[in-house]
Amino acid sequence: MLKFLIKDNVVFTIIVINALAIFINAFPAANAATKGMLFWVDYICAIYFVVEMFLKIKSCGFGDYWSSAWNKFDFFIVVLSSPVLLSPFFELKAFSVILILRLSRILRLFKLLTFIPNRDSILSGVVRALKASVGVFITLIFLNFMFAMGAVLLFGQDAPDFFGNPLIALYSLFKIFTIEGWYEIPDILAARADTVFAAFFVRLYFVVSVVIGGILGLSLANAVFVDEMTADNTAKAEGLILELKDEIRDLRKEINQMNSH
Repeated sequence: MLKFLIKDNVVFTIIVINALAIFINAFPAANAATKGMLFWVDYICAIYFVVEMFLKIKSCGFGDYWSSAWNKFDFFIVVLSSPVLLSPFFELKAFSVILILRLSRILRLFKLLTFIPNRDSILSGVVRALKASVGVFITLIFLNFMFAMGAVLLFGQDAPDFFGNPLIALYSLFKIFTIEGWYEIPDILAARADTVFAAFFVRLYFVVSVVIGGILGLSLANAVFVDEMTADNTAKAEGLILELKDEIRDLRKEINQMNSH
């Protein structure tokens, strides 16, 4: 019975049930119609994941359990989502506590990652891509900071809703860097400008920001990330090409030897 509870197909089924319960319960009409029953389905799933973790540790020993990277991942997901177990026993009035409990329910669904085919290869690719992208990300953060501080000094008084302080400015420049709808903020600032030259300068400032931080910066980050993610396939292809070259070279030698005789 204990081994049955920790089988992969059982765990996967419980995760799917948990996801459906969270999804359906998010509809106010469904919540009212079920009279809170879906909350208890979600709660039972939370208890199951805790029990499943302890059963795995008991079955293989903590050392073997902890030696697996995916078991470590599962352990942290269960621990981070465990605050939801307190929800039936406490009056939750603090907004931050409610947010943590709501988020903890969603975190449990990350357990689905353990059932993704070729997950180890994908995970190693992601880790490798993140390491290779560190320099690009730091550069993007620096560019965001530089253009945001420039916008605070230049436009902070005229547009406090976008550049009233550094934190708001950082967020506004991040939106501009993503390119989608980047022209909306410059157009608003240009409409508030006193002269045609000032309006032209506003648009020029943000065009430069988009070209450097958005088009060049994000494109470079995306290129580095994708290149590292596909490095395994590229290495395999390069190996096959080298083997093919060696075979062709050997074949040519054999043909030359036959012709010489």
